[in-house]
Amino acid sequence: MSSAAITVRDLSKRYASRDGHVAALERISFGVTEGEFVAVVGPSGCGKSTLLKILAGILPSSEGQALPRGSVIAGPRRDIGVVFQSPVLFPWRSVLDNVLLPVHVQGLDRASHARAAMDLLSLVGLTGFERRYPWELSGGMQQRVAITRALIHDPAMLLMDEPFGALDAMTHESMNLEIQRWPARGPRARPCCATVRSRP
Repeated sequence: MSSAAITVRDLSKRYASRDGHVAALERISFGVTEGEFVAVVGPSGCGKSTLLKILAGILPSSEGQALPRGSVIAGPRRDIGVVFQSPVLFPWRSVLDNVLLPVHVQGLDRASHARAAMDLLSLVGLTGFERRYPWELSGGMQQRVAITRALIHDPAMLLMDEPFGALDAMTHESMNLEIQRWPARGPRARPCCATVRSRP
């Protein structure tokens, strides 16, 4: 039987406003098992990004619990990779150095991860761009760099917030397939939580 990778119990998040509080999440409960791919679908403003930021340890909850692998969230976690709606790349770092940022922050071996980074950049169609800077890339290329950065440290979980919005249709489909194949590539199962916009 698969073990729980994420457990969310009665999770609420409220933001302060001039009129009091705005509820982004209200008593949300669900679970995700190891190796499972889950999509959270809803209209803009319904709390999808807030949910992922709480799971990633970027935002605190107002009430309830979010337990990745049974542990309390106390801040950003090394075993979680996050892809935001925007690439959020450092303009003064090259593509390769942006990809290797988690390696630098976590004090991992650069040489071995640099080889892995080149393999990942090849996978997303960015071979030859490793020495370029973000301002030299299209929006879709920047987003592929961000996806690669989220995978470089072999996270146990991958949280994605509309990661393919800036990609063209063919690249979107290719990346979607590669992400779904990803659990079979590495040593650990990777439950993936993705947020996508609902269609009218």
